[in-house]
Amino acid sequence: MLKIKNIKFIIFLFLGIFLFKWVYDFFGGIEALDLINKKKSKLYLLVLAHIPTLYFDALTWFVLLKKKSISFFWSLIITWIAQTSGKFFPTGNVTGEFVRIYLGIKKGLSPHEASSTVFADLILATFSLFIIGLFSFFLVIFKDSSLIDSNYSHYIYISLITIFFGCIFFYSIIKRRLLRHFIRKYNSIFNIKLDKKTILFFIKLDISLYSLNKRKGTVLKALLFRLIGWLAGAFEIYVFLLIMNVHVSIVDVILIESFTGIIRAIAFFVPAGIGIQELAFVIIGNYVGLSPSVAFSVAIGRRVREFLVGIPAIVTWLIFFVKDLKVKKGLDK
Repeated sequence: MLKIKNIKFIIFLFLGIFLFKWVYDFFGGIEALDLINKKKSKLYLLVLAHIPTLYFDALTWFVLLKKKSISFFWSLIITWIAQTSGKFFPTGNVTGEFVRIYLGIKKGLSPHEASSTVFADLILATFSLFIIGLFSFFLVIFKDSSLIDSNYSHYIYISLITIFFGCIFFYSIIKRRLLRHFIRKYNSIFNIKLDKKTILFFIKLDISLYSLNKRKGTVLKALLFRLIGWLAGAFEIYVFLLIMNVHVSIVDVILIESFTGIIRAIAFFVPAGIGIQELAFVIIGNYVGLSPSVAFSVAIGRRVREFLVGIPAIVTWLIFFVKDLKVKKGLDK
């Protein structure tokens, strides 16, 4: 019999496929593919355009590592692999963060250091996404105030409010040390006794997160790099639209990048964000004046880039980590 989680995966997968098909049929999927096909010889530029994004995302995590237990090179490799897994595995970015923790531990980080820095990086990513989204939204409204009442404005408002409360929730976990309170009340709430090793891990995780919160300079520096990383992601969209001979403003692509990121983060339970990502690009693309087919081509272009960047990342994972794991098992025997 199928487990409940497998049933949920299948349901959300089919939901995503249905949504993708609907967006494809309704928003000019054929025209979008035709646009991409005409420029396919230049799509390799998307890989080059992704390098700054990957660099600053890895740098953010590296800055948060107090003892610099791993080199920046391995921070870059692990971030690359983790982001790839976040695009291809069921629970999106959540899966990617678990992969980053796992690989970080394999390269010498302690479990609580890997978990606390990755969790802190996730909070910074959420907060920076909110900042970029809010800033770009106000700039667009300033340019054309009529957009406040456009057909797509409510999607923007809901996304901003949701991500804002997400920031408050994550910050409260660290500032109020909710992990410590959760551990204390876990047994009485769920009537399940945690073993000493698990309790010790959560205690160390709580201490690591709280101590990281006191390193204001480090956190601000990491936030700056994370903000630059989001801007670099917007630059990728700008490059793609230039390839398509479509000219837009920098503010427009920042808005597209930030709000598609927010929408996909909210709908993390849909495998690989199938359909969700495409619909988000169409909604926000229309908001800034792109035609449905062009907006959908941007979504497809992002999928192409994920594939071109992701395949080498998976190969790297197999070469550096699976091989290393086999060697360790052989030594243990």
